Amino acid sequence: MESMEHEVWLNAEREKVFEALTTREGLDAWWGKVMNAEPRIGAVVEFDHGLGGPLRMEITDLVPNERLTWKCVSDFSDPSNPASEWRGQTFLFELTRRGDAELLGTKQNVTVLRLRVTGWPPEARWYGFCNTAWGQTLNVNLKNSLR
Repeated sequence: MESMEHEVWLNAEREKVFEALTTREGLDAWWGKVMNAEPRIGAVVEFDHGLGGPLRMEITDLVPNERLTWKCVSDFSDPSNPASEWRGQTFLFELTRRGDAELLGTKQNVTVLRLRVTGWPPEARWYGFCNTAWGQTLNVNLKNSLR
């Protein structure tokens, strides 16, 4: 099985980033229309991405302001849909606060978000597309929503 990883440095407090990952308002601002979101283990977050049915992510781990894990419980049978390969995948979001991070000679006070997606089927058709889309979504949409 394949996995993908992204690391994004965000100019926002860890609590604010965690809210962007766990609340309806926060998720709406960067990852699309949320139909249901409750930040608790066992809850299912539902998104309307126009995929013919809701995209559902079950919260399997949650430590406030530190980490969040989703497991995709949706099943999209249309192979032309990138989410058709997501069923059973896990999405682990980890947050750390770096008050002394140095990047290109400049000290920064940032929250580091690491996303690791595991469970890709071997020879996944949509791996590269989704990897690029997640990078773009986190680096542009999430960053902009936190300004």
